[in-house]
Amino acid sequence: MLDFTPEERALLRRCATPAKVQGFLDSLRYNWERDGKSTLKSFRRVVREKNAHCLEGAVTAAAMLAQHGHRPLLLCMEARDIDHNLCVFRQRGKWGAVAQSRDATLRGRPARFRTLRDLVLSYYPYYWHYFTKDHTDLTIRGFALVDLSRYPAKRWVTSEADPTFIEDHLWGLTYTALWPTPGRTAFVSPRKGKLRWVKNPRSLLTR
Repeated sequence: MLDFTPEERALLRRCATPAKVQGFLDSLRYNWERDGKSTLKSFRRVVREKNAHCLEGAVTAAAMLAQHGHRPLLLCMEARDIDHNLCVFRQRGKWGAVAQSRDATLRGRPARFRTLRDLVLSYYPYYWHYFTKDHTDLTIRGFALVDLSRYPAKRWVTSEADPTFIEDHLWGLTYTALWPTPGRTAFVSPRKGKLRWVKNPRSLLTR
């Protein structure tokens, strides 16, 4: 049982659907980490501090949707420049997303996508290179699903400490290639260097 504050409980009551959770994320300031310190805030701290970057927004959305019967699922879209993280959900057999972003085109999506790949492809045309700003240089390479129920909720929902173990886990994921070729359907993205292609990858839903 999580020890939600009265403010948190009221927010959770108001935000009982993915659309309302997206509305909450849209009301937050973007966390630019301007002091140079990297953060990964829990749901509690995001609610209190009223700002979040994409991974903090995804974790917060997963925490909120979990209180209304959804699995707390993150989808990491791996890119050549900067990755993007979403909270994903299923309704009537279709995938949708709730997300925080500096760019409105990279926020949530309604549940109308048959597969996770279809969902990722809806972001692809808008995901150009962050550093060069070249709109023809599209950078998403793959995607991977993470079920946060693998971790005790107190560690990432109501914790005052940064749940950095989530980010550490993302670095070890096996990603499904967005544009697979024979023998190259999944990869591990290193912090530096080239992709490492993986043979016989496990199903997305097992990680």
